[in-house]
Amino acid sequence: MGEFLSNKAKIGVAFIIPPLGAIGGPPASEKWFSEIKERVVRKLKEMYPEIEFSIHDIRDSEDVKKFLEKEAGSTGYVVFILNCITGLVRPILYSYKPVIMIAESYGGSGDFLLEYSEAKTYDIPVIGEVTRDVSSEEVLKKINLLRTIHGLKNSRILFIVSPSEKYLLKLEYPLSIDLYSSLKSVETIAGTTPIILDAKEFVKKYYETVSDGEAKTIADKWIREAEKNLETDIEEIVKSAKLYLAMRKAAKDYRANTIAVDCIVLRNTGILDAWPCLGYMELWNDNIIPVCEADPYSAVLIIAGKYLTGRPGFIVDVAVDSLRDEVIYYHCYAPLEPLGKGKYPYVITPAHLGLKKASIHVKLPVNETVTAVGLAPEDRVLIIHTAEITSIEFSNYACSVKLIGKTNVKALAENWLRRSGWHRVIFYGDWREEFRELATLLKLRVLEEDKMVF
Repeated sequence: MGEFLSNKAKIGVAFIIPPLGAIGGPPASEKWFSEIKERVVRKLKEMYPEIEFSIHDIRDSEDVKKFLEKEAGSTGYVVFILNCITGLVRPILYSYKPVIMIAESYGGSGDFLLEYSEAKTYDIPVIGEVTRDVSSEEVLKKINLLRTIHGLKNSRILFIVSPSEKYLLKLEYPLSIDLYSSLKSVETIAGTTPIILDAKEFVKKYYETVSDGEAKTIADKWIREAEKNLETDIEEIVKSAKLYLAMRKAAKDYRANTIAVDCIVLRNTGILDAWPCLGYMELWNDNIIPVCEADPYSAVLIIAGKYLTGRPGFIVDVAVDSLRDEVIYYHCYAPLEPLGKGKYPYVITPAHLGLKKASIHVKLPVNETVTAVGLAPEDRVLIIHTAEITSIEFSNYACSVKLIGKTNVKALAENWLRRSGWHRVIFYGDWREEFRELATLLKLRVLEEDKMVF
């Protein structure tokens, strides 16, 4: 699939530099502005070579007007306030574009304090930092949030579903309001493009045209590279390999960077006779994001996390043990590189007491923090909790991947938002703040479901 981004993000960068202000006046102020601007622009190009930055100097209201007109098509704006207090940032904030506002402590604190909190009360999608060093990487890394928003808007998700579900998803059918509105809701929030493919068409055009020999080569590779193979029905692994090759070809044909197969429904209704779990493991190598059970809420989160964290996210069901204060994250697939590098061993195995075939158990790292993220798009809520992974479990019941962690189980039970569903997306690492900031720029409320509300 090539690069994950199909085109460059365009971001408007404004330097608020009125000659007279809190920092002082010309010619010393102009020299100071020039030195800071040079450092910032150099760092931006070094850190984000894939982003097209358009640089503007803002000295008066006419400059603000020109900036907004020229940058109307940008993903968002980055505003550096180097001198105040002129209020020049205000029209940029009230454009309602996502804004990252970075103020220099001595020169920019006045405008920052006067504008930032008020903008928040008007639901402006803005996050901000005030610092003596506006060129520091710690500050500039927040621009990755705009790169994430661009990535979401340029993502195409291929949903492979049953014929009847395709019909309902394409219509605002009143008896299936949650079904049809799920795609519309995530498209509205994230800008992703959903593509709906009839599974029978997928089977005929892609799955059935894969040669047995090509599939067996992939299956043999999976078995050879596995730490152990407990799946006695080798034909199930070969069918999974056929499905992988079919998914890869379909994603290429539809120019999709994400693929979501409604696996349980399609398998149980006989439309598809293979499970996608092993194929999902392989798709990451093709730079194609896999999504279990055609879950559109989770699809958006996995795509977002790819940009925010640089790590693959994966869907889990959440189980709890209130006596032990433990949370159990389980599903039948997990990526081999949860830390973004370094592959972990996997076992090919049946799951669900042998009912489900060709699943994988990945020996994921322990003694690590994970961030679990959910989405309730109808309520415009992003949900977050973290846990400390203490162990992994290998057992035949339920799903094959089981992570055991410590978190506030009581809070989870009391805060769980029904409309967010049962799934959560797991990312290794503590990414709570990054997802909170992304929610702000996407104009979502945040529910930290591991925190008690009194």
